[in-house]
Amino acid sequence: MADAKASGAFSKRGTFALVLFAALAFVAFLFLIGRGGLEGSGNNGQAHAAGTGLAGFAGLTRLLEEDGVWVERSRDRGALNDPGLLVLTPPANIDDEEFAEIIERRRTIGPTMIIAPKWFAMPAQGDRNSKPGWVHLLGASENWAMTIDGRTLSFPHIDLKDRTARWRGLGLSGTLPSKDALAAVEIGAVDAENSAGSESGFLAPLVEDGDGRMLVAYLADDGSYLDGDLYLDPERGDSAPVYGVMLVAEPDLMNNWGMAEEKRALLALDLIDIARQGTDGPVRFDLTLNGMGGSRNLLTLAFEPPFLAATLTLLLALAIAMWRAFTRFGPALRPAPAIAPGKSQLVANGAQVIARSGRMRLLREPYASLMRARIAHRLGLQPGDDEGIERALSARGAPALDPALEALASASNRKDLLRAARALRDLERTL
Repeated sequence: MADAKASGAFSKRGTFALVLFAALAFVAFLFLIGRGGLEGSGNNGQAHAAGTGLAGFAGLTRLLEEDGVWVERSRDRGALNDPGLLVLTPPANIDDEEFAEIIERRRTIGPTMIIAPKWFAMPAQGDRNSKPGWVHLLGASENWAMTIDGRTLSFPHIDLKDRTARWRGLGLSGTLPSKDALAAVEIGAVDAENSAGSESGFLAPLVEDGDGRMLVAYLADDGSYLDGDLYLDPERGDSAPVYGVMLVAEPDLMNNWGMAEEKRALLALDLIDIARQGTDGPVRFDLTLNGMGGSRNLLTLAFEPPFLAATLTLLLALAIAMWRAFTRFGPALRPAPAIAPGKSQLVANGAQVIARSGRMRLLREPYASLMRARIAHRLGLQPGDDEGIERALSARGAPALDPALEALASASNRKDLLRAARALRDLERTL
């Protein structure tokens, strides 16, 4: 026979653990959706912060994180307007006007580092030793150019013809990993309307090659001659703070290929530190220009200030409700059935019906016959043997039956009727 009080399949603690795990998993799922965590790693081998191939910059981000720098890999287009250092790794086919607008807007928001495109890479497919994101470098892409402050900056690729190129800057020096091509930055055509400032002082070199070509340069201007209303004349003292722009023409100094050598890795850390200009906040590597952006949605906003406070409050309320559900005071109250089962309850219900009807006098004769039969059964006699019943009762020292039956028959009210019935019941119980 099965135990009616057997416990369920899960204990109270096990049920709580399952519910808690499901709640946390659901919240994590919503967070990943909002943050674009379900969109894949983006490790397609191209030159961006998520790429682990030779041309990517995943090694640089990991190096910064190991050095204690707060790093973000941004898939949010709106983060282009956030303060802190923004590292842009534009593809070669980026729209020049759109890119120039981003740089111009950044001048009063925060410092910017631009790492120019260089290599044409193809995924390393069919190679048994290759890993996800690895690529074959098929050579340098076409020369790239960009416009900033009304000036055109070109990034030509110099054919090395299998010669080793050297670099020097910031107290360090070394060689480049590639012997195929070298990328530098040069000042191109000048917009006559925005030609203020000397051309020779427009770019300040930070890293050069053996022939004096600028591999990394700093935009040495105050932004006073930018077109538009963003900046005013600094000579009048009413200009907004203007942040600098660092141009990295040779990406092999900072990409995964470059991080394979200690001196180039140290140079990359120094360049990042200079580009930050002492600003707080994360070093944000943009991925939107490389086609891996995502628009903001309600889930994204739910985990960002000021809506983060409301989200945390809701989660706390859910936690309190779940805690109260598992730690309520006392057992659960079960409502009693309208009609209780059992013979006793059936008899009690019938008695209540008779009592309410006021016809208890009709019970005198049936109850007297019932009690005579039960007493005779107790004594082992026939119900009609009145003389035998009286002798047996007398022999046992019990009260006589006839006086009790006469008292029941002569009862004229409810109180006397109940007293005579109790006397008959007590007589039966003494046998």
